[in-house]
Amino acid sequence: MKQMIFIVILLVIPSCLNTQSIYPEKKYYMLEISQKNPATHKAKKGILRIAKIRMSPPYTGKGFIYKKCENTYDTDFYNEFLISPDDMLAELVRKWMASSGMFERVTCSPGHFKENYILEGAVTTLNGDYTNIDSPYAVLCIQFFLIKDSGLNYQLIFQKNYAKKVAIKKHNTQSLVQGWNKALKQIMIDFQSEMEKKLMHYAH
Repeated sequence: MKQMIFIVILLVIPSCLNTQSIYPEKKYYMLEISQKNPATHKAKKGILRIAKIRMSPPYTGKGFIYKKCENTYDTDFYNEFLISPDDMLAELVRKWMASSGMFERVTCSPGHFKENYILEGAVTTLNGDYTNIDSPYAVLCIQFFLIKDSGLNYQLIFQKNYAKKVAIKKHNTQSLVQGWNKALKQIMIDFQSEMEKKLMHYAH
């Protein structure tokens, strides 16, 4: 009889456990940036198409990547982007450039309107750098390529790598995401400024 009671208790206990206390809740994030004071340009530079942002192989997935020490990285199953980072970044760049007022139209795909410029990007780093556990950083590195489409040929008119590191709080995922937001916003500010200077030499 005692043996039967013990077996029943063993069967009941697992059904009473709170699985949420065993397995952390999975969380999803999106990067967000915006221009507080969008510029107004009298002479707009035609139509800009944002080509797909390519991701370096380690960062093609949605899960967050952490650099723990030299040549050692961890992946995070419980914290990840809501959508693929390439699509997310392409849309953020499109919205930023549309808000800049530099172009008549900014799109992410070919359409009825022939583009005058094509912007391509390649992300080489998107991680949390914890090599110094007391001073972690959100790291973002992007390479941009601005191409002029004359209708007859393509001309690469601007190319540059942008790298930003933003200090974040220890063991705080929200701080990491905010750090990526700050890094991306500063990159876009710098890129827009330099692109405006370059486009002054080209007419659409």
